[in-house]
Amino acid sequence: MLSTLDHRSTAPAPLAPAVAAPFAPPAQVPSSADVLPTVHGRLAIVLLPLRLFLAAGWLRAGVEKLIDPDWWNGSELRGFLERQHDHALPFFRPVMDQLIAPMAVTVAVVVMVTQIACGVAIGLGRPLRMALRWGVVLNVSFVLAGAVNPSAFYLVMEMVLLLAIADGAIGRSPSLPSRRTLGAAAAAGGVALLFTPYIRTLQPADVIDDPAMMLSFLAAVLALVLVLRWVAAAADESRVLGRAWADRGRAWCIARPDGHPAAEVTGSGTRPRG
Repeated sequence: MLSTLDHRSTAPAPLAPAVAAPFAPPAQVPSSADVLPTVHGRLAIVLLPLRLFLAAGWLRAGVEKLIDPDWWNGSELRGFLERQHDHALPFFRPVMDQLIAPMAVTVAVVVMVTQIACGVAIGLGRPLRMALRWGVVLNVSFVLAGAVNPSAFYLVMEMVLLLAIADGAIGRSPSLPSRRTLGAAAAAGGVALLFTPYIRTLQPADVIDDPAMMLSFLAAVLALVLVLRWVAAAADESRVLGRAWADRGRAWCIARPDGHPAAEVTGSGTRPRG
């Protein structure tokens, strides 16, 4: 009985303080998000049909000339210059007559080879930016010579892909909007104004064949896009256009009047972003 009253002999041993187990991060489960981790990755796939169509167009144009003997001796290019003389913009006619025509064989081979090279480079994606820029040079030259269709539409595709490269959606070496972006926008706006006096018609059925109208319109669109790109990347949009105007501009650009973010596609359906 005394032993049962002896607290020293029956007192339990003190408990050691509990030590928390180290935290183990959850195992990473591979998913499709590892392949396309960003919106830019998905945008690259959306732009892929445009890239492939443009690449096929350049390849078709180059191969067509490659298998035509009249392109190798320059006669087809001379015929093109003669047919387009009256349709070309007035300030470009001396270039056609005094520079391109005397070097018809060399120019024809350069055009033929670089068209094929542009198609291969755009299709493979390297060097994409260089190929697109040279494509712009060729297409602008064709439009100045009065051959608007399909060069004007190629210019739209090339402009979209060059902007996608600058934004980092495709290609390499993206560039952040800066004061140079505004300078480029001002230059594009100036080009649009310079072509205005050469516009020949405002008839809806004929403007598509007017080289000055198409180049002026495309330059104006490029100027607008460059300004909006700079505004969207501004650190404080309220200092640029005011918050309300910036929100309206964003909603217009993303084609959603409410300006709300798009729904995110998941395995179980869609859910709003943010």
